[in-house]
Amino acid sequence: MTTHTSFVELQAAVSDPWHAPDPSYLGSGRRAAPPFPVSTLGTFWAAYVERAAKGASAPQDYAATSLLAVVSALLANVRWPHAGAAWKEAPVLWLCNVGSPGSSKSPAADPLLDLLQHVEGVMGADFDEHWRQYELEREVAEAARSDWQAKVKVAVSKGDDPPMTPPPPPRAPERPRVRVSDVTVEKLASLAAALRRGLLLQRDEIAGWLGAFDKYGGGGSDRAFWLEAFGGRPFLVDRVKHKEPVRVPHLSIAVLGGIQPDKLPTIIGGAEDGFAARFLFAWPEVKPRFQLARDIRDESAARAALARLIELPMDPEGDDLGPRSIRLDSEAADLLEQFGDEMALQAHEAVGPMAHTYSKARGFVLRLSALVEHLWWCGGETGPAEPETISPPAVAAAVRLMGEYFIPMAERVFGDACIPHGDRLAMTLARHLRCNRLRTFNARTLRREVQGLLSKPEDMAKACEVLEQAGLVRLNSTRAEGARGRRALDYQVHPLVCEAPGPALGTSAKIAKNAKTPRSPHFGNFDNFGTALETAADDEEVSP
Repeated sequence: MTTHTSFVELQAAVSDPWHAPDPSYLGSGRRAAPPFPVSTLGTFWAAYVERAAKGASAPQDYAATSLLAVVSALLANVRWPHAGAAWKEAPVLWLCNVGSPGSSKSPAADPLLDLLQHVEGVMGADFDEHWRQYELEREVAEAARSDWQAKVKVAVSKGDDPPMTPPPPPRAPERPRVRVSDVTVEKLASLAAALRRGLLLQRDEIAGWLGAFDKYGGGGSDRAFWLEAFGGRPFLVDRVKHKEPVRVPHLSIAVLGGIQPDKLPTIIGGAEDGFAARFLFAWPEVKPRFQLARDIRDESAARAALARLIELPMDPEGDDLGPRSIRLDSEAADLLEQFGDEMALQAHEAVGPMAHTYSKARGFVLRLSALVEHLWWCGGETGPAEPETISPPAVAAAVRLMGEYFIPMAERVFGDACIPHGDRLAMTLARHLRCNRLRTFNARTLRREVQGLLSKPEDMAKACEVLEQAGLVRLNSTRAEGARGRRALDYQVHPLVCEAPGPALGTSAKIAKNAKTPRSPHFGNFDNFGTALETAADDEEVSP
């Protein structure tokens, strides 16, 4: 009998996960963040990004993506890259900076928005004079209409033909600007119709922007509007409250904002319409630190450089102005074609959101090449004359940005979003236990301390349940027989949690399989992409 009991005990011990813990929950389950290849921006802007990031105590990634978003808005309907016989793209980008609260997403963007504010001031320098002229023309039109109404009455009373209707009053001008924030789709369409160069929607929290879709009704029309705003195509808003339809020749609106990691499903979830794949993400590894910048720098050169972009003229388009096409030269077109062919293969083999990302990669490279070419130009690195073509080094730099940074970042974002909610909660709890070297804890007490993802009782309970099944914690609470009240949720923490020196090797198993990038047999890490790419990939300097 004794032998039988010992066998049962041995069998129970073997099946107890405490004796074979799963270390995969000790990591974040995320792909490692690649460094931003800041040298692709050119010497002038790379130095500026470094200063802006240092001043904000933020990663360079956030400052660099903010720069790309601002420049994409300034070029949105001014210069369109042109490849092949008829392929043109509006160079607008949607940039999403991912990070926990306190990761300095917004402070890193502020210096670029300050530069943009200066540019908007230059754009609107003569607006007051235009407004006074408008008020004069409006008064003249109203007086002419009053006189016409009086003449109509006289003509009718005499049986004569009434006079012709006078011209309508002029439209009120919009103050030139680029940046918009909290605005309805109807107002945004009106702004896009009046401000033809392009717009930038900037929101500190993108989740708030997405949450306001169709707030005032519309049945999904807001999302449809934004899908169109990425492409620069003609758009017509025909609503009952508008006397006349609002016609936008080229709906081109860049986006810049931030989001917390736990809110990423608000972008990635929903309809399979490629909405999430329109974003380029930055999610750097942020070390918890803060350092004040002591040097006060004069950024007048950066303001002047960015202002050069508003000097670029638009081309006549019917009765108005439209974008000017800027072609890739033949070698640059060859580089784009090679990259696009490889991405078509990757898109065919992938599924889910990464399939959309690969399919849009060639378009992103075309857009980025135009931005890079003009960043080099306005930074004074390619001579005073504006670019007439897009060069091979610019395309190579754009390929590097996509291949070495934005595609891996998409894997990081989409892979994290594919981690089951319970596993994410368990990883959050394990990370807290590990960082604080806790050997025991009470679930109710810890929940009040940790907050965040574990602030709700049901979420803390789920995290404990998953970690208990993984053998990383075990319930250690006891209660005397006949005692009343709730049982104390006291847990013992497995020594592995506190002793492991770094992220567990098994964390990659938590990333969705389809979020992994197939290795390219031709491009590899995108560091052997032809002579032009080797030139642009110099870590110290880009020489267009």
